[in-house]
Amino acid sequence: MNVNIENPSNLRRKVTIEVEPDEIKRELDKAYNELRRGVVLKGFRPGHAPRPLLERFFGDQVRGEVIQKLVSEYTQKALDENDLKPIVAPEIVTEETDLQKALKFSAVFDLRPELVVKDYEGLKVPEAKIEVSDEDVNAAMERLRERQATLKKIDDRTVVESGDYALATIEGFVDGKPLESGRTEEQLLQVTDKTIAHGLDSIIVGAEAKTPKTGAKTYPDDYAQKELAGKTVEWRVNVKELYKRELPTIDDDFAKDQGLDDLAALRERVRENLLEQAKRDSDARVRQGLIELVLERNPVEVPESLVAREKQAMETELHQTLEASGLSHEQVTEQLQRSAEDLQQRAEKRAKTSLVVDAIAEQEKVEVDDEALADRVAGVVTESGRARERVAEYYRKPENREGLRQQMRREKALDLIVSRAQSETAAE
Repeated sequence: MNVNIENPSNLRRKVTIEVEPDEIKRELDKAYNELRRGVVLKGFRPGHAPRPLLERFFGDQVRGEVIQKLVSEYTQKALDENDLKPIVAPEIVTEETDLQKALKFSAVFDLRPELVVKDYEGLKVPEAKIEVSDEDVNAAMERLRERQATLKKIDDRTVVESGDYALATIEGFVDGKPLESGRTEEQLLQVTDKTIAHGLDSIIVGAEAKTPKTGAKTYPDDYAQKELAGKTVEWRVNVKELYKRELPTIDDDFAKDQGLDDLAALRERVRENLLEQAKRDSDARVRQGLIELVLERNPVEVPESLVAREKQAMETELHQTLEASGLSHEQVTEQLQRSAEDLQQRAEKRAKTSLVVDAIAEQEKVEVDDEALADRVAGVVTESGRARERVAEYYRKPENREGLRQQMRREKALDLIVSRAQSETAAE
């Protein structure tokens, strides 16, 4: 194995590896021998299929598996021999994969910056006063009422109004030809500009139930959905039925539906829940304030691959949240594009925070034992409801359990900073 190490920047490394032909041959021979023992080809006894025939039928598969195996093994070997520890899994760039000639590839990655965190004890962050007003309780009661709303079929009119729920189909045509993604099968749509893409709410409003309606819309050249950009689309809408949301009355009966004796008891429970949430929010602000102070006092160079990983995770979280809120694919894509710069800044901050908190945990010798990890996993699985089996399977994988252990370790390090800041304040 020939290894060449380059340092494109202070933290970035590029390790170029070339595997010796003899090792490639040994690995190919091994792969074909294992394949021969398990494959059955017509006209040949089990285990006696000739290699040329195996190469003809399975060559691409075998080469792919051998390349993957060699890349994985030799990357790890090169990292171990040179005491290199990537902060994020290396990006592999192949340069030569013709196994008759050579196997040459590069592993590009960042190292964790060396960091000794200072001045994180005795910090002071003002804690906000925690209170819940009657207006807060009223707003929470209204949100609870909204969640209990039901849909009722509209029988006294047939024309769609803004805010209605319409059971409808939608089709889009350009020059008389249907759009590939322009058809919406019969489904219940809330008719507002926030819940229906492409401005179709303006076409649906005013439509007569069970009477097809047609309307045209022209989209700009830079429109987010490329299939519609720069085109005039004829939209055809067919509304089958209309529904409206009905909100329950907030009274004693409403409270009993929530499992309480009367409205006063419900309001008291809502107030208690709001106080608990306010306390959690206050604690989160204290923690964030302390982290801000520590980051100000401890500048750190952040590996670009760590920022990229954090940004990708945040994009995934945002994508799932937006989809769960009922937005269309186009609306989700547009929102992600608008949020790109903000996500980049937040990803950089999250990456800095993880580096600093991990360094504090290392300095303070903070550890999370197997028993504590098992208890947390059990709690997460228990609270996951219908997804219990899927979550349990997720945490059976060692890498996922270690990820949770790292999260718990950071939580303990933050608890340590908070406790010391509080004790310092109390001593004055």
